Amino acid sequence: MRFEKVPKQILAVPIGAVLLLGVLGFDGQLSRVDGIVLLGAFVLSLLWLLRLSKQGIDIKATGEVAEILGKRRKLSRAKSVVLLAGSLVGIVIGSELIVRSSRNIIAMLGLSETVFGMTILAFLVSVEELARTVPAALKGRPDISFGNVVGSVLAMFLFNGGIITLINPIPINGHILRFYLPYALATVILLSLIMITRNVSRWAGVFLILVYFGFVAGSYLVQ
Repeated sequence: MRFEKVPKQILAVPIGAVLLLGVLGFDGQLSRVDGIVLLGAFVLSLLWLLRLSKQGIDIKATGEVAEILGKRRKLSRAKSVVLLAGSLVGIVIGSELIVRSSRNIIAMLGLSETVFGMTILAFLVSVEELARTVPAALKGRPDISFGNVVGSVLAMFLFNGGIITLINPIPINGHILRFYLPYALATVILLSLIMITRNVSRWAGVFLILVYFGFVAGSYLVQ
């Protein structure tokens, strides 16, 4: 994926989301007050990104990609809405079936709830993310692909974390503070450093996948 413009202000947003959740959970628990803070940060992040976009500060694909996209036949608004809605429904139903069908297999593996949630469940949920992101990458829209990554970080750490914490406060054990959150922060920073080069090569993709496998292996070791 090649980019013409990658503003550092946007790269800082997912890093800040991970940091905020880590700071709030440093006392060993995410309380309902922390949940309100996370949701407030989610709203402020969206407003900040919208403001940057209005100022022309945004992730932009290379001029070559924009030129190719300009030559493509455009769908009608009604057809676009129907295709988008149908695709999202199919993705949600498919991902739900994947999660439900894996429960018996997960039980046989004898994993702890933390490891299960951080690795296998997270991976299964990410299948939905891949279904949205890969087509955009194949169509030459790296800006949409990376935007989905940033949005996923904000949704998981701020919105989802805030909603779950409001429903029921979450205890944060030592494994999460010593391994999971630092690894998540390091990964987001690593991806941001790669994005600054404006060229995410296949070798970078391979490296990121290896980083993920390191995360999975570490999860088994710390449980």
